[in-house]
Amino acid sequence: MTSTPFSDPSRRLFLRGSLATAAFASFGQVFGAAGKPGFHALSSDPAAVLNLAATAEALSVTLYHQVLSRASFGLSAEARSQLQTLLEAEQSHLTLLGTLGGASLTRQFWFPEGLLSNAGLFADTALHLEEACRGAYIAACHQFARQGKADLAATAAQLGASEAQHLTTLSHLAGFGPGDLSLPAAPFRQVADVSPVLSPFVAHAAGRVSAALPTPAQVGEVAAV
Repeated sequence: MTSTPFSDPSRRLFLRGSLATAAFASFGQVFGAAGKPGFHALSSDPAAVLNLAATAEALSVTLYHQVLSRASFGLSAEARSQLQTLLEAEQSHLTLLGTLGGASLTRQFWFPEGLLSNAGLFADTALHLEEACRGAYIAACHQFARQGKADLAATAAQLGASEAQHLTTLSHLAGFGPGDLSLPAAPFRQVADVSPVLSPFVAHAAGRVSAALPTPAQVGEVAAV
């Protein structure tokens, strides 16, 4: 059986001294949950697409900031460094979208209880969100291209490529290897289709705890530690 960072102390990247309590059977299984509807229907208007993309990026910034600043499970030096890189990249994405007119629909997010004490749950959540972001940007690229907005389509393609790199990094840290993304499928026909994936993270529900979007200065402090 192939060892993973969760089971082999010599390769453990997320944890030091304890094992993750969540088990993963395969790379693909972490993307099984589609979430539940929660956003109002979103149009294909470029402003709506940019706002939804900014919301997804703000969610990712909050997730990585929370784990890097508050997680009780141990992070190896390699894992911390790579997660800091992901945090800085997501903040860069959010800033870029802001220059294009995109704004997050909320500054408060809700995460599963235990996220900060269970490395497996964190890996599950992060992989799920990065896959959703990758798919959303592929959909955005198609939407902007159909609308004749070449500059926005190119930007969406660049952001999608970055999210695919994040997915590979997280997959490696979680012990799954690089995955099979030689020709990634487009899981969403339009960007609005990602809303059910994001909905559980933007509304209060039992078994979830809230966290506020950090400021760029707070992100910089955590990324520099």
